[in-house]
Amino acid sequence: MGLTEMFVAGMSIGEEEGFTDDPKKPAKDYMVASLLAAVVYVLLIGFFGKFLWNNYLAKYVTIVKEVKGPVDIIAISVLLGLLYGKI
Repeated sequence: MGLTEMFVAGMSIGEEEGFTDDPKKPAKDYMVASLLAAVVYVLLIGFFGKFLWNNYLAKYVTIVKEVKGPVDIIAISVLLGLLYGKI
């Protein structure tokens, strides 16, 4: 079986399958991928949110001031999540 067929069949090369139902053997690949995706998501929210806040919201809504960094946007996001029950 060639490399393409193994990929399509979902087989790993030279190893056993990474995802199992065995509770003694957690799926480490899934945990690492989930953690990495969460970190990337928070970073994107921080930088893209700062851009939108400063260039659009603060520009057109006079009572809103510009934020200084992405951490401010992340903090606002967490605060709103806590207030509205998303977290």
